[in-house]
Amino acid sequence: MERFLLFFTLTLMTLTLYATGQEGDVIYMDGEKWELLGKPVYADSVLSRELKEALPKDRGWTTANWSGYTAFWSIQQEKLCLDSIQYTVYDADPKKSRTECLSADVLFRMFKKYVDGNRIVATWLNGDIRMASGKVIYYQHSGYERNYENERFISIEHGKVCNVKDYQNYVVDGFSFDHPTRPQGQNYLNNISANLREMFPLHLEQYPELADVKRIMFHIKRARVNAQGHLVECEVKVVRPGDNPRLAAEMAEAMKAYHPWRVMFINGEYRAYGIEGYVIRYDNK
Repeated sequence: MERFLLFFTLTLMTLTLYATGQEGDVIYMDGEKWELLGKPVYADSVLSRELKEALPKDRGWTTANWSGYTAFWSIQQEKLCLDSIQYTVYDADPKKSRTECLSADVLFRMFKKYVDGNRIVATWLNGDIRMASGKVIYYQHSGYERNYENERFISIEHGKVCNVKDYQNYVVDGFSFDHPTRPQGQNYLNNISANLREMFPLHLEQYPELADVKRIMFHIKRARVNAQGHLVECEVKVVRPGDNPRLAAEMAEAMKAYHPWRVMFINGEYRAYGIEGYVIRYDNK
């Protein structure tokens, strides 16, 4: 549990501070460039404050990089090292905007507690960091809530690499509520209500209490899919017009009977993104 504390803390801080997707830092490992999904300097509040004070006030920032800097890291002799911190100084004349780095003197003075020879070792870090490369296969417009084709988790103890796990993530296409096309490419949700009734046929005539109800809303949770695109588990609740366990159970069975659902294989597990947590509208006609 403690091993994931850093990763959880950095993610939580990011999601709290930034309600938009954020650019990560940059990290090199074995000569290969990766995106580092997080800001490890944030793990130490004193360092974070000192860095903010050291950076120029006129540096540029965007909604994708509220901090206004990008840190460059590398793995050297099994240790996580901070190599440089880069920022952009903007000018009214775009041609005069320039990218600069904090001077080595400033950087080494700020991180003097962590200097080991001629490098800065991130000995303040304990936990996991997440690296990514390739295409984005899942994205939410918040912090670092996205997944890439290739991800690497590195367990860090006082700046030293203790374990490395690599994952190859992928998507198997199929239906999901946030992915409204069939694998054949047809625009399957132009008429969402009619299509949902076709996909998930319910015997609404068996519910006389719904005779005058025009629209039913279902909430889907605890959805789980397998590698073949089958929905093997889900919990459904009727949230409008009111709780109806029997109808909810019928909808759950209808959803399980449908195939294929969209499958995302993320960091070693199959996930039901685009299904889990959705509220769907089902018109009663």
